[in-house]
Amino acid sequence: MSAPQPVRTSRRSIFGAIFGAGAFAALGAPAVAARPALRGGDANRLPDHAAFWSRLPLPFSPAEAWKLLAPEVQAEIGSAIITMHLADYIHGDGMADADQFHDVALRDEASGVANHILNRMGDRLWSLFPDLYGPDGDHPRWALDSGLAA
Repeated sequence: MSAPQPVRTSRRSIFGAIFGAGAFAALGAPAVAARPALRGGDANRLPDHAAFWSRLPLPFSPAEAWKLLAPEVQAEIGSAIITMHLADYIHGDGMADADQFHDVALRDEASGVANHILNRMGDRLWSLFPDLYGPDGDHPRWALDSGLAA
């Protein structure tokens, strides 16, 4: 009798499971039956600030740190960021009154969702990257060794 084989989950199935229902569950929205096509391409790419990060004696760049994460953790963080931004959009702060959602209770709840994710993100990242952020209550070794922190 052979040993049971581990279950393998592809990035596509994790992404589909999270974005099919999970990202919107925090907002209380129902899961959609048919998934819309997602956009790709290079439009509106986010800056990486490589010149800034190259000035610091980090053990690895933020981009390299991302690649060190398990696909499940990448999906968790990516989903949280999209959920936070979508909740900010629904909250509508800074939009003209005519452009805001009509349901004030929904907008208030969306603000709470966005703030909750933002407030939890730091702790989550700190726990994932002690080499970048340091152990709890202390600076990382690279900051101490370089004299950037006491």
